[in-house]
Amino acid sequence: MKEYILYQGRAVVKVPLSKIYYATTHPTKAHTVLFVTAEGNFEASTSLSKIEAESTEELIRCHRKFLVNKDKIAGFDHSTRKIMFLDGRVSDIACSRRHFTILKNQWKNI
Repeated sequence: MKEYILYQGRAVVKVPLSKIYYATTHPTKAHTVLFVTAEGNFEASTSLSKIEAESTEELIRCHRKFLVNKDKIAGFDHSTRKIMFLDGRVSDIACSRRHFTILKNQWKNI
């Protein structure tokens, strides 16, 4: 199982991929990726494209700003093109028009 070494404040933790819902660019810190889990948010100094290349099929690009774990997807809202997650504590995220149909078809074939 793939694990990421991430930061939460000054603490360093290992987070398994199975706990990550999605990864996004940090809103205020340059060159930092924010990993969102049900337990909280974790940071790493890297880029989304590097994470996408490392994770092969686990984290999938759904927007220029997001990589999503398809195993954590509960469904899709077609009117707003949002991805909904299994855990209500994790907020829904946007999916681009280009990636919406591809991701939905991959999710159906799990």
